[in-house]
Amino acid sequence: MPTFFDYLLLTIITIFPVLSLGIMLFFSFVIAPTVHKFIPAVQAGLYVRKLFPIYYIVNATLSAVSLIAILSLGVFNTILYANIIILVLFAFCYFYLMPTINKQKVKDNNKFKILHGSSIIINFVQIILSATITVILLDF
Repeated sequence: MPTFFDYLLLTIITIFPVLSLGIMLFFSFVIAPTVHKFIPAVQAGLYVRKLFPIYYIVNATLSAVSLIAILSLGVFNTILYANIIILVLFAFCYFYLMPTINKQKVKDNNKFKILHGSSIIINFVQIILSATITVILLDF
């Protein structure tokens, strides 16, 4: 018979990936484009560079807590592996890609464009994986 703790873990597994998906979609399709549309480029860049660390930390925390809950229940399926990939990508973006992009932005060169494009692709992959988790969870 499931305990209260089991139900709590299931709730975390269900809500946290969906919450992270919502944050990623809102940031990608509302915040970033709106900031660049209504704020001058220099200030928009500074603002977005201040937001990204928060974005990565919040989403990585949601992924990590969800991953802990999944492992606590002993679930080894697509949800686990998708969560691991999402968490690793957030860590990669936070610790490597974001600082490298910020350094290249100052130089304003082609490497910045490549790195920025990489971050967009990674974000898109994370959105697809989070949407996959959500679809799988809807089947429970």
